[in-house]
Amino acid sequence: MNPNYTHTITLYNCLRASDNAKKTDVWYRKVIHNCYYKSLIDRVESGKGLQMTNVYTVRIPSSNNYRPYHQWILLDEQDREQFFTLKPDDIVIHGECKDEIGANHAISSAQLLNKYKPESFRITAISDNTKAIAGKHYRLGG
Repeated sequence: MNPNYTHTITLYNCLRASDNAKKTDVWYRKVIHNCYYKSLIDRVESGKGLQMTNVYTVRIPSSNNYRPYHQWILLDEQDREQFFTLKPDDIVIHGECKDEIGANHAISSAQLLNKYKPESFRITAISDNTKAIAGKHYRLGG
């Protein structure tokens, strides 16, 4: 185990409305231990010029509980809660978070991000590094 993998994250996976019978987004929460987490402030070029923004990197060790999104959506609801997937716009919170997102819960995804910022982000980049010889992991950026 990499000695830098000491952080816990809470991953919120969204089952898109277009991919389920309920025709509404459904969020699944998964707490994952022994991850790498880094947040820093960096200069980023945007349409408004050079801006300072938080940049996030998370590494999750290779896991038998991971399923690519196209496989994860085929699982029944109970199994889906046991596994996780990674896709753009899913949410990462640094630490263990018990909040639930959705119509039956008091918080929306935007409210969750606001509540935990700057220790929260939407996934914008994913790299599957599980085919590497050593240090197999999934890398997330945001």
